[in-house]
Amino acid sequence: MKILFVTSELHPFAKSGGLADATASLAQAFADENHDIRVVLPRYYRIDRGLFERHPAPLGIPVGDREEWAAVYEKRDNGVRVYCIDHEGLFGRDGIYGPEPHLSFDDNVLRFSFLSRAALQLCLAADFHPDIIHIHDWPSSVLPAIKEELYPTQFSDVPVVLTIHNIGYQGTFPLPSLAQTGLTWNQAEKHGLVYNGEINFLHSAVHSSDRVITVSPTYAREITRPEFSFGLDSTIAQRLNPVTGILNGIDPDEWNPATDAFLPAHFSAASMNGKHECRIALQRELGLPLDENAAILGMVTRLVDQKGIGALFGPAWGSAYRICSELPVQMVVLGSGEQWCENELLSLARSLPNLKVVIGYDNRLAHLIEAGLDFFLMPSVYEPCGLNQMYSMRYGTLPIVTRTGGLADSVDDESGFFISHLSPDGIFDTVRTAVDLFEKDKKTIRRMRRYGMKKDFSWVRSAQEYLAVYRQAIRDRNGEPG
Repeated sequence: MKILFVTSELHPFAKSGGLADATASLAQAFADENHDIRVVLPRYYRIDRGLFERHPAPLGIPVGDREEWAAVYEKRDNGVRVYCIDHEGLFGRDGIYGPEPHLSFDDNVLRFSFLSRAALQLCLAADFHPDIIHIHDWPSSVLPAIKEELYPTQFSDVPVVLTIHNIGYQGTFPLPSLAQTGLTWNQAEKHGLVYNGEINFLHSAVHSSDRVITVSPTYAREITRPEFSFGLDSTIAQRLNPVTGILNGIDPDEWNPATDAFLPAHFSAASMNGKHECRIALQRELGLPLDENAAILGMVTRLVDQKGIGALFGPAWGSAYRICSELPVQMVVLGSGEQWCENELLSLARSLPNLKVVIGYDNRLAHLIEAGLDFFLMPSVYEPCGLNQMYSMRYGTLPIVTRTGGLADSVDDESGFFISHLSPDGIFDTVRTAVDLFEKDKKTIRRMRRYGMKKDFSWVRSAQEYLAVYRQAIRDRNGEPG
């Protein structure tokens, strides 16, 4: 099958969260099965042109009543063709969506409309006619409308599949920026781009894509309810085809404690000794006492409301202070995000010697944290899929999670702990239960670790489910019986 991905993130080139890991791993799973998979993304400032081969001719992209030109850089990596669209004015800057994680660039409508147009123009220039176009989250969600209205014949037989990685991020903008999409008012209204008095990229794609997928079965059900849909539940309910939930996988080669190059010692479900060495290495690196009796609890996370940071780190009422003060634990946090939370974490770390905080992201440290922890904390308000709970189980670290989205689909009572009620008390009580078990019943902890390590979170199963959706979308587009 000939498959085109259009995405704003792709590991290792551009990453702000799990979207980059998911797109890269799914693309690789398709390549491993000999599908012709090609990925289009912007060439942000930090993507090194030297890693790619430049196409000799620039690509012309219509923008309103004019034409812009962009360079195209290509890299073939383990069977995946990656194309970077290089336009200095739109993408040659630090940041993917804004100069800081909590800020947005003022011209994001133009930037990501340009990405969708460039992807279609590239297909024409490269004589690549995909069987399926797969778009990911809001940044490429204007593509179905652009394809139908501005390329009415060139791709008329090509269905578009949307994956919603997080419905909380929809790409909403003021109405005056509509002209930057290249669509007229009537065209935009026809494809649901105008919604609730503003432009809404994701709403348009939910309205106009041939198929909609999200990243876990539980999340597919949750987003039909107002409390999880961020206003899109009625549009989801009106779709001819319901949303399909397919649980994300992880890269079993990158996240493998038996071979991980970032670890000082290796281990597996059959031989766990190396995990203890990783625990000691983590304590030493972060300046924690080498306390055998303290359970090490940690997070690698974006510090945003979705992740439950209010209940955990809220000033004067979050549970983190109680956890570190009242329980025999050491706590490690790696992450960045909302300024108040970064400040509060640094303040807590100054007063709590058993709490260590690293603001930012460090891939090597993230691997060491997963390997060295006893428990990984994910008190998410909602979690479309989540990957860290899978990484944790793979590394013999027991997740402490809320029963939502992909957390409910990947963790069970034999491999982790569920927070019954998301509140400071609810988090504290579940952490206390886990720590008590760590203190009193090491045999059960070892059994749970091995059980989680043996779970299969590879992308092979997920890729086959995606292919089934693709094939049905192609049959429907061509009027063939299912």
